[in-house]
Amino acid sequence: MPDRPTFSIVVAAHDAERTLPATIRSVLAQTRDDFELFVVDDGSTDGTPHVLAAVEDERVVALRQENLGPAAARNAGIELASGEYVSILDSDDLWLPKYLETMAHALESDPGAGLAYTDAWRLDDSTRRIHRRTIMFQQRPPRRPPRDPEALLVELLERNFVYTSATVRRTLLREVGGFQTLTRSEDYELWLRIAASGRRFVNSGCVLAVYRDRPGSRIHDRMAMLEGQLEIYQHVLQTYALTGPAREVAARRAGEIARQLDARRAASVDVDDGEDRRRPPVPVRRVARDVRLYRRRPPRAVAAAFPDLRLV
Repeated sequence: MPDRPTFSIVVAAHDAERTLPATIRSVLAQTRDDFELFVVDDGSTDGTPHVLAAVEDERVVALRQENLGPAAARNAGIELASGEYVSILDSDDLWLPKYLETMAHALESDPGAGLAYTDAWRLDDSTRRIHRRTIMFQQRPPRRPPRDPEALLVELLERNFVYTSATVRRTLLREVGGFQTLTRSEDYELWLRIAASGRRFVNSGCVLAVYRDRPGSRIHDRMAMLEGQLEIYQHVLQTYALTGPAREVAARRAGEIARQLDARRAASVDVDDGEDRRRPPVPVRRVARDVRLYRRRPPRAVAAAFPDLRLV
């Protein structure tokens, strides 16, 4: 391992025995090798420790702590980071080989930027197919985010367009503090705090990651996602020194989400527990859905990088 790696990669892992090996391989296959990788086992009860014990690469450092949650696990890795950049990676996500190379180029091209972001292909972990739309498609990530600090914060308050797997300058991350323990969406709150510090964001311009959409993934729990978003906006309104426009957007978004939550809670009262009243899928409808949702073939870069995923 270099005395001073360029990148410090932090992975929080809890019961990640099935997905973690591929995640680590995607890091070891990067075109840049000047990195250190901290994998923080957050109190796993499965075979995660055995997965880490089998890794034979001096750049990979395994840590273990009691189950304190992803924010605390990430902060434990960040505390040990020595690289110029800190990159966050989930234990079931994958990086394309040029992730580190591209993110470094993006930040080096704009010395005033503190964070570089990307997007991710969405992999259906059951069907092994790639969705047509990327995971951040609906959030409309700006190709060139606003350079004005106030405009950037306002746009980010409107919607979280930064995918979890972002890269941040280590000095900036230490300056604003690490992740805060929240119900969920700790990453979004950190992005907002970085934007509120006045630092610019830069888009890598590429889709550099793969998000595993697995049964039970948090993305499918719409109620919990809304509750997490409301918590973020309430936290921002209570603790951030916001200007008028930013406060107005945060208050409006909090109100919108609160109303969505109320509507969902009211609707759930009229639904029998566990009863699914939707029409059962028929072959024609399922085929039409698949054509609409999935790509005919996986992107070449993804198929080439991850042959073991058996993509179809």
